[in-house]
Amino acid sequence: MKLRRLAAFGGITLAALGAGIAVRSFLPQHLISTEEYEKYYQQAENKRSSSEGAVIPRAQDASFPTIEVTFLRCGSVTISEGLAVRGGSVFTPCVIAYSAVLVRHPQGTFLYDTGLCTDIKQFLMDQTLFFRKTFGSFTLEQPISSHLERLGMTPGDLDFILLSHLHWDHVSGIPDLPSVPLRINRVEYDAAKQGLFARQNALVPRLMGKNPMQLFDCIGPAYEGFRSSYDLFGDGSIIVVPLPGHTAGQVGMFINRANGSRLFLLGDAVWVSENYLRPATMHPFFWLRVTSDDATACQTLIELYHFSRQHPEVPLIGMHDAAMQEAFTKVEQPLRMQAHS
Repeated sequence: MKLRRLAAFGGITLAALGAGIAVRSFLPQHLISTEEYEKYYQQAENKRSSSEGAVIPRAQDASFPTIEVTFLRCGSVTISEGLAVRGGSVFTPCVIAYSAVLVRHPQGTFLYDTGLCTDIKQFLMDQTLFFRKTFGSFTLEQPISSHLERLGMTPGDLDFILLSHLHWDHVSGIPDLPSVPLRINRVEYDAAKQGLFARQNALVPRLMGKNPMQLFDCIGPAYEGFRSSYDLFGDGSIIVVPLPGHTAGQVGMFINRANGSRLFLLGDAVWVSENYLRPATMHPFFWLRVTSDDATACQTLIELYHFSRQHPEVPLIGMHDAAMQEAFTKVEQPLRMQAHS
């Protein structure tokens, strides 16, 4: 009888402990000081009372070339905001996009990441049930090949693909883009060879296929507070910077242009803008499974937080941030139509 009571008490204690941990995982995160948090929440409240939705400020520089930027959303999944960002509302829906970015520069036309291919569901069939029901659970809206066809393009019109990092959902459009060269940060590729590529039934190398690879090094000078850089075309218009933590060699990309807002693409350093605005990670259920180095990834979030406060005129957009991608497109499309008319 005594043992039963002890067992029952132990079970209740463990259940209460588990419930406490689960509740705590949804509470706000403190990556910066309380004073900075108070400033953020006051600014956020003022923004809510004065405007609705995401606002993309404009800034342009005539010394740079004309560069067209188009988000190509291939799929999506809707989750709770509380899963996308620690401290977010568990009752507010948040759309996570699977996108590529088409960049038309005078020196080359390329994709930043690749969205999803036509047969992505077939590629995922041999993955674990857990993977398919969590990370592999999304709605395929329009594969990357269909986007290109709609734009009157073929894969042969692309000069290369610049990959932010080598996670499956950023290389998943490659099967629709045979023979297009892949540009990859050398640090990222070397780390993947020791990790993702070495796993049984490795998904990433199968998706990458036999496309030729061109490795680059971020060994240029520090840029906008980030430790090093790579000037893609040598004219200062597109600058690649390391955003490590999510993976060892993940890179973001600044786009400086004459015909629209300056832009900073973030890969998966964030899922949604609230990750860098607070700053806060996604829910630990996801964060711990997709982050290679927790401390480094948190430091990257803090750096993005400070950059966003110092440069409110620059849109910072993650590759899964459907709301920011849509807001940018709403501003970009009328300007492009006006320029072409």
